Amino acid sequence: MRRSHLVQTVIAVPAALVAIVSSTAPALASTRDTTVPTSPFLAYAEGYYCGVLIVGMARATDNKTPQPQLKYEVFVDGAAFGPAVDQGSVSGVWAWFQPSTGGPTLVPGQHTVTVKARDAAGNWSAPSRSWPVTGYRC
Repeated sequence: MRRSHLVQTVIAVPAALVAIVSSTAPALASTRDTTVPTSPFLAYAEGYYCGVLIVGMARATDNKTPQPQLKYEVFVDGAAFGPAVDQGSVSGVWAWFQPSTGGPTLVPGQHTVTVKARDAAGNWSAPSRSWPVTGYRC
C-alpha cells in the first residue's frame, strides 16, 4: 500500500510543476524581443569588373540589440548574396564581394541590390531601398 501512495505523490508533484510552468509561459513569451530593427539606409552599391560588388550603408538601429551587434545581409535580385560586417567605422557598414578571394560573383548584367539588418533575437528588418547595379565580365 505504501508503495502505491508513493507513486501517486511522485506523479502529482510533476503535474503541479507543469501547471505552474504552463501558467507562467505566456508571461515569459511576452518579454521576447519581437521588434524588428530599422532598415539600413543603402547609400552605395556598384558592380565592377570580374563580378566584384561593393555595397555601403548607414547602420540600422534596434530597441534592444546594440548597433555593433546587428548583422547585415546583402541581397541581389531578392536572393541572399552575402553578409556585410560592421567594422565600427564612422562611415557606416561596407561589404566588398570579390570572387577572386572566394566571395560570391555578381554575374554580368543588370541587378537590384537591397540590404536587411538582423538583431540578436533573429528579427529581420524590412529591406532597404533598392539600388540598380551592373555586373561586368573580366
